Amino acid sequence: MILPIVLAISALVTNPAPQAKPPSPDAARIKTALVELKEAFAKPDAGPRIRAIEGAADISDADVVRYFGRGLDDKDVSVQKASIEALRFSAHAKALDELLARAKMKAAKDDLPLYAALIRAIGQHEDPRAIEVLTDNLWSAPDAQVVQAKILGLGRVRTKESLKALTDLMEVAGPYKMQPFMKDFRLALWSLTGIDQGESRDLWLRWHRENKSAVKIQAQPATEPRELSRRWEQYWAKPGAEGGTEKGRGRGGRREGGEE
Repeated sequence: MILPIVLAISALVTNPAPQAKPPSPDAARIKTALVELKEAFAKPDAGPRIRAIEGAADISDADVVRYFGRGLDDKDVSVQKASIEALRFSAHAKALDELLARAKMKAAKDDLPLYAALIRAIGQHEDPRAIEVLTDNLWSAPDAQVVQAKILGLGRVRTKESLKALTDLMEVAGPYKMQPFMKDFRLALWSLTGIDQGESRDLWLRWHRENKSAVKIQAQPATEPRELSRRWEQYWAKPGAEGGTEKGRGRGGRREGGEE
């Protein structure tokens, strides 16, 4: 009787019961961020909401992204701005869903500079789903920053559909309406094709008619001419970063799986 008991005790010592694994640092951080966001959104002051959003901006989690989406409809403009920037660079697939949903709301256009920032955030994601919003009523937009954000956003969606959208927009607008934005069209078209036809609407449209069946969309923008490359990097760079395509691409480029 003694021997079996000794053997059993020995087995327990040699093979202790498996211990529950502690949560991973990412899981723990997500949990903390969600608590902070929940508490912040329950407070009347905007400061805690802004700090909670900025503190969680690099977390790729569906529930965190939903809080950013709530921030887009916040009564405080600074909270809206923080939410736009967090969603702009978020690696989660749901981030673009939140931005697109907001862009389709009439209230999103009440503050035109904020709407321009929202459109740029949508373009940052390089997703063909953005084309509808980026082309919608472009020439009736009452703000030059909004028009610019839509044009350059199309230049970031690396598909032939986006190229066609750009040339279609050039076709329907006369040269006088086009001219103030030819620098932006040039930059967007160069980004997609690696070709530079300068700031001439006619040259670009002729080039597209002659080459549209054979043109290939570039996987990444070219690095020359440096003038165009620099402008492209600066427009898409993360605020506070010193230009650089990778910094401008980063989160909010091609999606990371979209885990829930």
